[in-house]
Amino acid sequence: MRRLALALLVAVLPSTAGAQGPARPRVVAVKSANLAPYASVIAGFAAEARAEVQEVMLDESAGAAARAFKKLAVQKPALVLALGPLAANAARRSLGEDVPVLFAMVPYYEKYGLEGPNVTGISLTSDLGPEVEALLAVAPRAKRVGILHDPRFSASTLARAQAAASPRGLTIVPLEVDSLARVDKVLEGAAGRIDALLMVADKTVGNAAVVQSLIAFAAARKLPLVALTPSQVKEGATLALSPGPTAIGQQAGRLANRIIHEKVDPGALAVAQPEGMDLSLNLTATRKLGPSSDAVLELLRLAARRDFAVKVYE
Repeated sequence: MRRLALALLVAVLPSTAGAQGPARPRVVAVKSANLAPYASVIAGFAAEARAEVQEVMLDESAGAAARAFKKLAVQKPALVLALGPLAANAARRSLGEDVPVLFAMVPYYEKYGLEGPNVTGISLTSDLGPEVEALLAVAPRAKRVGILHDPRFSASTLARAQAAASPRGLTIVPLEVDSLARVDKVLEGAAGRIDALLMVADKTVGNAAVVQSLIAFAAARKLPLVALTPSQVKEGATLALSPGPTAIGQQAGRLANRIIHEKVDPGALAVAQPEGMDLSLNLTATRKLGPSSDAVLELLRLAARRDFAVKVYE
């Protein structure tokens, strides 16, 4: 018989108020799975949040997750930190409006409808300003940046990209696809029309096969490719800026303090962009663009200015 969906673990940060002091508010951090990045988020959260933090790990079943959250609704913690899509969806649907919900580590959060008077969160994507800066550091002569996307899902992302690119003298070239079957044809049609490629989080093109197509296309034409994750950089993309899990946890802890102690309504807070980013760089891919010493130095200067952690792959 399967174990119950709810596995309450030890408190990450025990109360330090002392036996005679007031009890600290209780936050329940609910994980969709037992993943190392989730543990890093909770560690960062516990360092910032003025609360006692407990961990809960969900069973993979959506029904079991819903039952677990209904139990949490009865307990009425001061806040639920929902990590991952399963936890975020179950929290929104099953907790009601009495318990504030703060979600994180949810890719493509927009498609889940994570909205409500008691819900806010932290996105895994930025306004693309840092990505554009990093692209210009590695390819200062670039003028036309191609973005492979499905306009049904990424129209707003394209608008943000253009808003970030225009002040820096760049033009976004939309490379539209409505199915995976059209990816290679659209990329071939972009040859000679773009100087660089920028990946965006898109439901249609956000899979491993498309990433490999983008990496191969960029490598064959010696174009810089700004990816989304360190693993994509390790596979051959030029660079990526991605949120650091510990930094996301610290940011979530500060948001939780506003909600719990300042009584800010979560529903009044827009989903926040990540504040802490990690810069990943592939030296082999950078060398293929031409002399790489200046590009690497400029990327390191950008990381120093913006306080980005740096990961280097060969």
